[in-house]
Amino acid sequence: MTLVVINNVRTLGAHRWLGDGRELSFEEQLLDSVNYPDRPWITELWGPVGTRYHALHHLFPSIPYHNLGIAHRRLAAGLPVDSLYHETTRVSLVRAIVELIDRSQHRNVAKSAEIGGQAPRRAA
Repeated sequence: MTLVVINNVRTLGAHRWLGDGRELSFEEQLLDSVNYPDRPWITELWGPVGTRYHALHHLFPSIPYHNLGIAHRRLAAGLPVDSLYHETTRVSLVRAIVELIDRSQHRNVAKSAEIGGQAPRRAA
């Protein structure tokens, strides 16, 4: 049971879930995936075998998981600061999941307003 929960949390954190149901462009797919290169002492616990470099995996799926950290550092150092790749980086899995929940709640409120329903109120 614990492994199932951990895998579900990993899956939530690997993507930003920004899609709206249509086919995403390559750039949108990249921006929808996430890297967690910081805090290796904790990210290696929840994201072993390269899971913490999920955006990089989408760019280069044939890189072996044990080389993803090296590839990320080289790519990040060689790209301009305004590169889309840098936008895939998040520091905290927990923060990324909180952002996902917030976006989900905002989408639900917007969808309720769009169909004329009563939008749910957020707790104070």
